Order: sequence, then structure tokens, then C-alpha cells
Amino acid sequence: MKLSIQMKIVMIYLCTIIIIMLISGTFIVYSTEERDYKSIQSEMEQLTESIATRYEWDLKEEDTDEILKEYLNLTNGKSKIYRLDNTGRVDWGTSNAISEGTTVAQEVVIRAINTKEFAMAPINHFGSMLNGRRETDCARPILNEKTGSIIAIIYVVTDIKSVYENMERIMGTIATSLVASMFIMIVFGIFFSRMITMPIKTLTMSAKKLAKGNSIKRISVEANDEIGELTQSFNYMAMQLGNTMEAITSEKNKLEKIFEHMADGVMAFNRQGELIHVNSVCYDMIGVLNMGYRFEPIFENIDAQIDFEKILLGQSDDTLEKMVIVNDKYLNMHFDVYLNAKQEPDGLVVVIQDVTKQQKLDEMRKEFVANVSHELRTPLTTVKSYTETLMDGAIEDKDMAMHFLNVMDKEADRMTALVHDLLELSRIDNRQIQLNFSEIDMKAMMDEVLEAQSIHIEKNGHRLIYSVDTSEDFSIYGDSTRIKQVLHNIMSNAIKYSIDPGTLTVSLKKEAEKIIFQIADTGIGIPKEDLKRIFERFYRVDKARSRKLGGTGLGLSIAKELVELHGGNIRIESEFGEGTTVTISFPKYRM
Repeated sequence: MKLSIQMKIVMIYLCTIIIIMLISGTFIVYSTEERDYKSIQSEMEQLTESIATRYEWDLKEEDTDEILKEYLNLTNGKSKIYRLDNTGRVDWGTSNAISEGTTVAQEVVIRAINTKEFAMAPINHFGSMLNGRRETDCARPILNEKTGSIIAIIYVVTDIKSVYENMERIMGTIATSLVASMFIMIVFGIFFSRMITMPIKTLTMSAKKLAKGNSIKRISVEANDEIGELTQSFNYMAMQLGNTMEAITSEKNKLEKIFEHMADGVMAFNRQGELIHVNSVCYDMIGVLNMGYRFEPIFENIDAQIDFEKILLGQSDDTLEKMVIVNDKYLNMHFDVYLNAKQEPDGLVVVIQDVTKQQKLDEMRKEFVANVSHELRTPLTTVKSYTETLMDGAIEDKDMAMHFLNVMDKEADRMTALVHDLLELSRIDNRQIQLNFSEIDMKAMMDEVLEAQSIHIEKNGHRLIYSVDTSEDFSIYGDSTRIKQVLHNIMSNAIKYSIDPGTLTVSLKKEAEKIIFQIADTGIGIPKEDLKRIFERFYRVDKARSRKLGGTGLGLSIAKELVELHGGNIRIESEFGEGTTVTISFPKYRM
């Protein structure tokens, strides 16, 4: 439905009044309800505190009952007082609403039992209109001064019907005021809007004639307000229209020359999404086969999901940037709307920059920093843990101290090797990594890894179950440093993500021509929807927890690549909340 400006002004007035009345009314109702609520809560808190102060447990049972009855009289029957035991079961009450022996499962009672502190039900604004409850409650635990245990709980339920009756009266008054204000605003809105819209209608008629190419007479200016200024601007615009068109044509010719000799690619589309300008650089960046004559096919061919209409209509960012990869090139695309003389969207300009070199350098830097942070954490933690153990007194035991120092020395050597290897990690994708292959005894390596990780397992209270057939030969052919790096990574994840205390089940076995390493934990597990993406770089299931534990999201992707470089395979099976099983297989070593 098309509305005139006059009706829009009236509607704006009405909406303004309605919004103001609703906001102020809501604030008044909200404040009144909160004030009344807090007053009742204060009385309830004073009542429970007074009862608790007078509650003497060496009195006879009938005496304690008399105390509660005395306070009930003070509340004029508005409150129901119950005495609960330390489990929340009713021992005595001033009302039959909750019978004796019934366990009260209200939130305040549970909170009072858990925290051993006074618990008050929160203010439930407009609660009666939503759930019909007209009561609030609180619970005050009474503690044994010697043991600190809960002897009993004073549970008070108070009627708040008066709060909502007061709210309903206020809301009725506000509704009456709103109707009266709307009537007055309609009358004044119609009168004042006519003063504004009549000159605008005159301007509109003249603009339609100008749009058809007809000459128009100068419109007389009858006021010095904003509409008068608009009329003067319109007269000036009509006079300068011819000169402006000539200037636009000249500027268009200059811009076409500039675009053709730019180092960046430039494409321009009209309002219908048709390609109206493109320089030769675009063909080199996107490719001749990907170039079409309409916006959608061009960007669909390079897998760039861009909605032309949303950008043009301002439903997206005014300036949109998009990074796409085309023929191994990283292209940064800038989308911007250009306007016509009426300041209306008339098309779209796309500027394309080749940032392949910068992107690759940035990715290498990010991967290097992330790998260093992740891979050096485990040996550093081991060294720190053994150091703390020695500082706590283990240094006095020479044998134990020497054992710890030997482990620390091995971890220091491993850190040195890791630093050297991390410098080559960026070459994995390009298959330029240097691997030192030799025969590896997986059983001996597993013993070494478990020894290094034992302090972390014990520190977290985990139980380790390790099974291996000592009579079997578990030799593989590979780079011992890289294989050990993978095992440490998998073990570290199992330890960190197991709920303390947990159980780690590690096994080493032989199946056909493969050596199978498997570790199962009782940790937090991985949701099914995340499992298929677990090996993606920088992907984290729980970002907050991963960052807290030091995870970068690179560990599993690095492990997968290293295992595959050795001709092996890694897979993960998991149930959310029940644990995770990681299985790694390597080809058996053959002479």
C-alpha cells in the first residue's frame, strides 16, 4: 500500500507517541514491580535472619515450633514458614500447602544446601503474566557452629499477589493515557503535515516534467525554511543539468584510460548485472574461460559466492572484500557500488588485486608460530614438572634426582631437535621435508614416550593400562624423531582432554603386515559433526577449552601428515562425552 508523505508524517507522530508511552510505561511498571519485590524480599530476609538468630537447638521441640508460630503471626498470614532438615525434607510447617515429610525441590532450597548460604528467589519481572505464579520464596540454612554442617533450613514462601495487582492498575492508567494521546496527535499531525507536503507536491510535479525532458519554469520560493532551500536547489539543478551531462561524458573517457593502464584488475557492472567494462589485467588474473557477460556466471566459475542484489541494495556491507583462489593465485576482490546523479545505486565496480605472494608469506608465518607453540609445549611442561618435583624435595634422593635429570636431559635434547625440525615443517606441503629413515623398535619407543608422559598422567590422576606382546617384533621403518613427535602429540591430547581422573588404555599390536598403536581415553569426546573436520588445520572442537589448555588446532593435522609420509594411516573414533580412540598404523619393517 502506497502512503503519502502526509500520512507518513502522521504515522511517525503516532509511532513516536506509542513508543514513548510504551517505553515510559514499561519503565514505570518495571520499577514499581522491582521496588515492591525488593521490599518483600527484604522483609523475608529479615524474617529468616531473625528466626535463625533466635533458633536455639538445645530447646525442646515444642519450643522451636513456638518460635516459628510467633514469627508467622508477625507476617499477618502473608508468609508460610517451614522448617526443613539438611536434605530439604519438611519437618514442620505453618501451612498444609507442603505436607510433612515432603522434600522441597525448589531452586532456593537446593542452592542453600549446596552453598550453605542464604538463598533468595530472583526477581521474575512480569512473572505472573507468563506463568501465573503469585509467590516468591527464600531459604536460610542454620549451621552447626562447630562442624559447619547444616542442622536445618528455614524455608519461607510469601504471597506477592499485591505486587501484580498494583502493576495491573498502573498498566490500565497508562493504556488510557495512550489512547488519549493518540487522538490528540492525529489531529495535530494532519494539520502540520499539510504545511510540509504542499510545497513538496509542487516540486514533485516539476521534477516529473524535467525527467521527461520538458523545460520548466522557475519555481517560486515561498518560505525560508528547509523546503525553500530545496526549491532553490531544484531550480539550480535544472539550470546546470546540461553542463553536468557534458562533464560526465568527459570524466567517463578519462576514467576508461586510467582503468586500462592500472596494475589491478577492474570490472564494472550495470544495474542489471551486465559487464560493461573490463581491463586486460582481469583476463590474466581470472582467466579468459571464466569471463562471461554477467555477474553471476563470472563469480560462480571461480567459486566466489557473491550476491549482486544484496550489495547493490545495501543489504550487505557498503564495501565488501572477498578473497578467492583462482589458478593457484590469491585474489583479493573489493566490491563497491557506484551511484548515478540521483545518488541511487547504478551498478557495481570490482577491483581485483593479486596478493598471492603476501598471502603465502603470511600463511607460512602463522603456521610456523603455531607449530612452535604447540610442539614445544609438551617437552617444556615435562622439564618444568620434573624441575618442580626436584625443588619440592626430590633432589635429596640422589637416585631419584639423577633419574629425573636424565629424563630432563632427554627432553631438552628433544626440544633442540624439535626446533630444528619445525624450521622444515613448512616444507611438508611441498614434499620438501627431509626424513631420516631407519629401523625403529616401536616397543622401545613406546616405553620411552610413556616414561616421559608418566608425570603428566600421575599429575592428572589418570590410570594407565598398557598392553603389548613382548614376544612380537614391532619394528617399522621411519624417522624416529617424527614418529616420537606424533606419539607425544596423541598421548598429550589424551591426557589433557580426559576428565580427571580418567583411564588411558594404550596398546601396541601387530595385524597382518601392519604395526598398530592405539590409545583410548575416557575424556570429553568429540561431537559427530566435528569428527569429520578434526584433521583440518587450526580446527578446534571447543575453542575456549583448547586455548585454555594451549591447543592451536595444528597438532592432529601435523600428526596426520607425518604418519602419511611414513606410509601409515591415522583415524579417530569418538562418542561425545564418552571418550576418544586414536588408532595409528605403520607398515611393518622388512629386511
